[in-house]
Amino acid sequence: MKLNIKNSLLAIVGLSILFFASCKKVEHGIDEQVVSINQGTTSSIQVGKPLKVGFISNMVSDFEFAVVKDSSSSEALFTEQVNLEGNKIVEKEFDLKSNDTWVGDALLKITYQANGQTVSKFKAITFTESNPVMYIVGGSIGAGWSPELSVAMKLQNADSKTKFEIYEYIDVTGGGFKFLPTNINWDGAFGKGAAAGSLLQDGGAGNLEAASSGFYRIRMDTEALTYELLKTSWAIVGSATPGGWEADTDMSFSNSKGTYVWKVKANLTAGELKFRANDAWDINLGGSLTELTQDGPNLAIAAPGVYDIELSLHPSGYTAKITKN
Repeated sequence: MKLNIKNSLLAIVGLSILFFASCKKVEHGIDEQVVSINQGTTSSIQVGKPLKVGFISNMVSDFEFAVVKDSSSSEALFTEQVNLEGNKIVEKEFDLKSNDTWVGDALLKITYQANGQTVSKFKAITFTESNPVMYIVGGSIGAGWSPELSVAMKLQNADSKTKFEIYEYIDVTGGGFKFLPTNINWDGAFGKGAAAGSLLQDGGAGNLEAASSGFYRIRMDTEALTYELLKTSWAIVGSATPGGWEADTDMSFSNSKGTYVWKVKANLTAGELKFRANDAWDINLGGSLTELTQDGPNLAIAAPGVYDIELSLHPSGYTAKITKN
């Protein structure tokens, strides 16, 4: 019995020592000056995209954040002083330049003072090539002439870096349109070239114009310096439609700038359908209602009935609604 009491007392003393040692360690951690980059911060981003970085700090009110190519580099790609204003866990967003020389591996770097010493920490990041952008602006389309309100175009396909397209209603009374590589100002604007269908990247180039008002597929190529206007009208076609695969059922459009939706009410049967332009298969859309693509799969209609059908060719993505009455 005495031996058991003795062992119990030794165990209690041992646990007490561990407890106080543990408390001392935590207390020491609270007093330490430290800043770290949150490991949840992205490890890959396109150049030119805003970079969100999480920081965890203790007893450090400000530090320098930088992007460097390697830990021994004396020159930074980007630097900014960060003031935490008493917060211990923060997320900051940094506006980085769209510069292709950044493409590749780099390091996020923080530098701060702790106990009279300069401390630097790093986190690896990879900058990938950004997708090029192009905008359309002008009085003949819904955007008007303000670059800030210009509309972003789509790349013609995933492999294209110089070819863009967009669907827009063009009103010939609006004075035309131009292409812009930025939505901030008129720098680098593309206007009318000397030859038909050609572009000139010059501030003094004339406006681009259509022969008549209508809903157009507009394409441009920054490398070839060309553009193309194709007037379109849209329809549904397929085994589920009144005309089958042989004859289109036409859709209607409001003929107003800044709108992208074609509509039709149709009596459908069980079967399939697609959307196509100009009674031909050169431009046809199928696939998912939330993501229509050129030459995509047929859209299935499960049950017969009267349907309201909408096709949206909005620049952000081509979609459709098929609603049974």
